[in-house]
Amino acid sequence: MPSSAEKKKSAMRSQRLNFRASASEERLIRLGAAKRGEKVTRFIVESACSAAEMALADEKHFELPPAQFAQFWAALDRPAKSIPALKKLLAQPSVIERDNHDSSPVSR
Repeated sequence: MPSSAEKKKSAMRSQRLNFRASASEERLIRLGAAKRGEKVTRFIVESACSAAEMALADEKHFELPPAQFAQFWAALDRPAKSIPALKKLLAQPSVIERDNHDSSPVSR
């Protein structure tokens, strides 16, 4: 008998999407899902949602009603706040900038 969490999960997923993929695309998707230990459907949904979120976040053109635009413009004109934790974080070298011998090995 399915748990209440499983029932809720299946109830939330009621829409079906169909798409076609080439043999090489299907193989790549299946390999990616297997690498993450996920079912193909879950892998596709999460990957597509992630790509959609990035596409929406990258929008460069947006329109606002005059009152909201005035608030937006005022926010842009405000001086920046100093956030100590952010200052500390940005002062540290990124994972990419660190030397390989200085970072701890990643277990796989």
